[in-house]
Amino acid sequence: MSRFEVGEIASFLSQLIQVDTSNPPGNELEAAKLVAEKLSELGIESQVFESEKNRGNVVAKIESSESGPTLLLLSHLDVVPAKPREWKYDPFSGLIKDGFVWGRGALDCKGMVAIELFAFAEIVSKGEFKGTLIFAATADEEKGGRKGVGWLIENKPNLIKADYVLNEGGGFEFQTSKGSLFLVQTAEKGVYWFKLKFKGKPGHASMPGAGENAVVKAAKCIDRIASAKPPVKATLHTKLFLENLLEMYGKKWVSRFLLNPYTADYALSRIPDKSHAVFIEAMLRNTLAPTMVKGGEKENIIPSHCELVVDCRLLPGYSEKWVEDYLKRILRDFDYELEFLQKEPPSESPIETPLYKAIREALREYIPDARTTPFMVTGGTDSRYFRRMFNSVAYGFHPIRSDLPFKEILSMVHGVNERVSLRNLEFGYKVLTKTIEKFYQLI
Repeated sequence: MSRFEVGEIASFLSQLIQVDTSNPPGNELEAAKLVAEKLSELGIESQVFESEKNRGNVVAKIESSESGPTLLLLSHLDVVPAKPREWKYDPFSGLIKDGFVWGRGALDCKGMVAIELFAFAEIVSKGEFKGTLIFAATADEEKGGRKGVGWLIENKPNLIKADYVLNEGGGFEFQTSKGSLFLVQTAEKGVYWFKLKFKGKPGHASMPGAGENAVVKAAKCIDRIASAKPPVKATLHTKLFLENLLEMYGKKWVSRFLLNPYTADYALSRIPDKSHAVFIEAMLRNTLAPTMVKGGEKENIIPSHCELVVDCRLLPGYSEKWVEDYLKRILRDFDYELEFLQKEPPSESPIETPLYKAIREALREYIPDARTTPFMVTGGTDSRYFRRMFNSVAYGFHPIRSDLPFKEILSMVHGVNERVSLRNLEFGYKVLTKTIEKFYQLI
């Protein structure tokens, strides 16, 4: 019997969404205090840390009298910005309507803050755990985590050091003819954001040939970067994911073509649902996406400078050296200055662990034919800090049933009309609680 009703979880999530923690600038302190107040109502002490003005992190740590590992339930309080005019309902209203909680963060990641908080409170109230159980909701994940997990590891490492971590980045369901397949994030690509600076010569814009246009240089390079495709390389976690997924669809043979560098692009082009193709392709190769351009000073002056920002994600086994060499090759006839804005290496966790087994067994308690598969998330999460600094086993697992089309779920994360169903809040809370219980039974 679960201790909490979905209405209480939904109400708390609604309150949390109403606290605008758009990053930049973040301003997560009010949200962290709201979480701490809810924990206090449930009889749990926590600490709020301000990494800098208005950047809040909240941590609760409970130790058992029985020895055992440390398990951390991790989530983040900041969200990406949202423009209200683009949404059906105000993105910071936290509206509960038509069986959904609407608003920025409902999926990424305040929904997980809510289900982890209530799962944590239930496990603590029962006292049926060994070792140490930690709950942490942090700042700044959407901008790299330096004011959140990064700050905590640097300043309070003993408070959040963990053997095992449950975080965002996985838990989605694929419904197939052979049953449900749930994704567990066991690896993630590296984040290598960089800036390219181009120089030109100013001149009067009424005579374009009088100068050397840096914006035009940047535009040509944008086209090169966007149209070129790095080679396909299938990592272990992606290989397992595609083989498991296609087996569930009765088409395991297709994986041979997707995992082959010589046939992968053709196989991707034959996938009917383009959202699936985009999702899979990003797991198979390094990606470079131009995202920001800044250049010029005045309408009638040929721009002498231009800056281009590129979001680059690298597969396990690659580093900044690959970026440098790749750019030299595809932009070989251009002069530019390269500056890395962020360098976060790829990370992976082992699959054969008590926590992975607990996830699998917990899902089957609620969906008897459910299967799980490891996969590599194409974005970045705070799990990388724990894998790198503490050698933690970190998994992305926010249990979500496919009550909306996968394409729509993908479009809502960092998109518009983000929402989570009450059914999924209840499912996520129950499965996560059961996962923790199973984990302690297995260790």
